[in-house]
Amino acid sequence: MSLFNFYLFMANFKQRTRRIWLTLIALIIVFFAFQIISPSGHWTCRQDFSVRGENLFNRTCLGQASPGERVARGAGGPLLLLADPVYLSVFAPRAFSQAEVTIVYRPHLSSSTPIFEAGFLADSKLWRYRLQPIYNLWLEKGLSDWNVIKEDTQLLFQKENRFTSISEFLNEWQTGESVCQSVNCIGTYNVDLQDYPPVLNLSTLTQADSNTVLPYTLRGAHQFYLYLSGNDLEVSGRLLDRNNNIEKDDAEFLIFSGQRAMASVKIEDDRSETEMSGEDSAPESFRISRNDLQPGLYRLEFRANDDLSLENLTVNSAYLSAINKIWPDGADPVRLYSDAPYLQAKAIDPAVLQDIRFGESIMELSEIYKQHEVKSNRAGIQTIELASGGVLLENNGVFAAQAEQLLNPEYPRLDRFAPLSGQLDYVFADYQPAEQLEDGWLKSSVIFASGDFYREKSNYNLILSAPGMRLDSGAGGLIEIKEISVKFSGKNLWDKIRELMLNL
Repeated sequence: MSLFNFYLFMANFKQRTRRIWLTLIALIIVFFAFQIISPSGHWTCRQDFSVRGENLFNRTCLGQASPGERVARGAGGPLLLLADPVYLSVFAPRAFSQAEVTIVYRPHLSSSTPIFEAGFLADSKLWRYRLQPIYNLWLEKGLSDWNVIKEDTQLLFQKENRFTSISEFLNEWQTGESVCQSVNCIGTYNVDLQDYPPVLNLSTLTQADSNTVLPYTLRGAHQFYLYLSGNDLEVSGRLLDRNNNIEKDDAEFLIFSGQRAMASVKIEDDRSETEMSGEDSAPESFRISRNDLQPGLYRLEFRANDDLSLENLTVNSAYLSAINKIWPDGADPVRLYSDAPYLQAKAIDPAVLQDIRFGESIMELSEIYKQHEVKSNRAGIQTIELASGGVLLENNGVFAAQAEQLLNPEYPRLDRFAPLSGQLDYVFADYQPAEQLEDGWLKSSVIFASGDFYREKSNYNLILSAPGMRLDSGAGGLIEIKEISVKFSGKNLWDKIRELMLNL
């Protein structure tokens, strides 16, 4: 080969090499651009925990499980859930309207921890998650001696074989026929009850207008049931700002009839005290009036962070029941009533550690930030007595300052406190049983409408929850997670372009 031909060959070689590299770089740029844009409208985040070592994609897709003390890695690599709850961030290049979560797992659960659920953070201010069932021990195994009818994802368990189809059961239930003799004889799970008869017979409620004043200061967000016998609603009280955080402490009141929002009133934080000063604000009075409502059951929701307290709450209803939780504050003694047979309590200040009387039982609060539990040995309305406020109280029932103010339209929920051995005659659930895989592994999938989920820095917040599973409880068990897959979907690139063109 002549020297000229050699130089020509090298020039062509360099040119081809440069083209190849430019092509590769262009393809890489296009690949990552497509990943960010997701022009197909789909994005999948998948991690196999049974594989030792994580590649770069997995590390950027699914964040580390936290808190770290609630998880471990098994000998074969699966992620072990040891306590409730566990959080993971899920990377998504853009917002999507739907998310399908698929989990491959082995549950080692008991009657103390029968439920495994997953969900996404929907409200970052109030720290609310939207959950769906992954595994329910009662529905999978615990009701094996009951008669079961399955139609699509609906399940009906009967202690006695009375109905031959779910439609027959629903027809009798919805038409007001006596399905069973005892009160609250139907347990439910993952069922939207707005289309079904309420537990309450509203015609038996007190119809006279009267004012109810909650005698305790409440800290943070709360929800209440109330009943209006007329067309007017009057809500009043005072707000107290502790100014212990850096953010403005706005508050909002919403009024719901079923799932329909009837009204909302927002109270901006225009108070003169400086945030983070620790200086309590002067109480700020508020009043909400409506005269266009129909008599019936309503839900009043107070949305606020824990820096705000609600004082002297007054409503023109004979009933005022806090839903699922109540956080009385202050140094004075507290006496409450609840319709649930158990109580969970947590203190965040050592000064409020105390013994709590629940029915005929005593629960000792011995540690801060630890959720303590107590069960009653009798059914019916329970009395709760505290030496002072400052303790967060929770259950799946309602709380009121007087027993006659209790109002609960919900059916018993099929959870770890469900009265299976006595009260329930039926269990009605919307639930897809887990798919059986090899070696005891199960697979479950749930679908979420994710359009309104909270997303920060391209990450959604995923929660894995098994209520009652605790590090300090030998009865809690654990859950092995082999794989988590989150499939997001939404509008594709052409839909977005078409949408932009229509809006021009």
